[in-house]
Amino acid sequence: MAKRLVFTIWISSSGSLSSLMNRSENACADCFLERGEAPPTPPPASKQQPERERPAPERSAPSTLPPKEQGAAAAPAATLRPISPILRRRQRRRRIAVVLVVLIIAAVMAVGSGLLGTSIAMLGDMTDSISLYLNRAGAGWPANTGIRTPTQVKPLAGGFVEMDNEDVAVYSAYGAKIRTIQPGYARPALAVGNNRFVLYNRAGKELTVQSRTRQLYAKSFNNAIMLCEMAQNGTLAVVTESDRYAAEVMVYDASFSGDPFTWKLTSTDGTPIALSFATDNHRFAAATVAARDGQLRTTVRMMNTNSDTAGPFYVADTGSVILKLKWISSSRVLAVFDTYAAIINVSDGTESARYDYGGATLQSVSISGRSTALLLAVRGGDTLVTLDDSLNQLASVAAGQAKSVSSTATAVYLLTASGVESYGYDGTHNWSRDYGAAPQAVINARETLVFISGTVEVLNAPHE
Repeated sequence: MAKRLVFTIWISSSGSLSSLMNRSENACADCFLERGEAPPTPPPASKQQPERERPAPERSAPSTLPPKEQGAAAAPAATLRPISPILRRRQRRRRIAVVLVVLIIAAVMAVGSGLLGTSIAMLGDMTDSISLYLNRAGAGWPANTGIRTPTQVKPLAGGFVEMDNEDVAVYSAYGAKIRTIQPGYARPALAVGNNRFVLYNRAGKELTVQSRTRQLYAKSFNNAIMLCEMAQNGTLAVVTESDRYAAEVMVYDASFSGDPFTWKLTSTDGTPIALSFATDNHRFAAATVAARDGQLRTTVRMMNTNSDTAGPFYVADTGSVILKLKWISSSRVLAVFDTYAAIINVSDGTESARYDYGGATLQSVSISGRSTALLLAVRGGDTLVTLDDSLNQLASVAAGQAKSVSSTATAVYLLTASGVESYGYDGTHNWSRDYGAAPQAVINARETLVFISGTVEVLNAPHE
């Protein structure tokens, strides 16, 4: 008791501590005494900081627990340790399991919605692009394709695909020959969709879908193929003859799996002779021709593969024949006929703009973006006409004896008997280039390319 009394008196004599600290230290002293231990000796006053220099101690709320319970409550805090490696591994396994469950659910939803096949197709196209880029060494223009009289030349992922009646040549955007295909069709034709294309037999029932590096799918139909068109994502529309109908249109997704969208046309509907997909890859415009009252009548119908009902339609002037069909926006379709051009509203099939040729004969047409270039044959020579996206005339210039017209976003090219003439859409003549032979095609690939008698090269101004 003497020791306890002395310690208590020493504590109480120190007026620098609050009553709260007194209670706490008394409790600690009691704990030491009950265990038979001497309480710690306070430091000498000479070694303590002066009262005014000492930082103010942090004050906490007084505990209402007895001293023994206070010590018991503080004990768990003193035994806290960092998370063990075993616990970390368990948490990591739980996170991995959650991610796997989410991926499985996403895969199931993708399969159910038809997106998985499209995603796989996109992955294959990306793999082709990477491989072609890594193997571009030694490639470049000019290049000799070996196809001297092409029947079709189309841009393909920055490169091109070119064909004649026997061979098909595929070139990368870097001027490297990727491969040559011999389809063996009596009347071969092709349609391109960004990174892939379809080869089909217009005198038969067979087609193949090709990427730049390999064949993806092959299919035969019960009836002869009349026409194919491909959307930018690889969605494929196939028009065939029919035993019971005027024609049938089947639209397959990019993976060529599942049941296709099917449209069976009656004799009143007519026979499709031109198709064009919107950028959403679901909507398409179909131009059909039918005989009515002894005359041909062309109708442009708006279709959607997500709907079972036909959309609005536009009826062309009697006797006019469709030559080209293209979506120029999400709500407008440009239809080029042999006697006039018209912009059709997709929502209701009405005509919103029109350009008449004034009796001239349309010799060639090229559409780039929302601009159009027409080569019209008139008495005394040809005329180049450029139009904006509302079919307003931008320019009209004499074109001499040009053979055809091709256009890019910034320029219009007239192909003549021996070279190429370059014009702006405002009619300004940029330059002329003489090749000594008739160019067969000009396309807007990664670079603007010109094809002449089996050779392809970059189309530049003469001084470049």
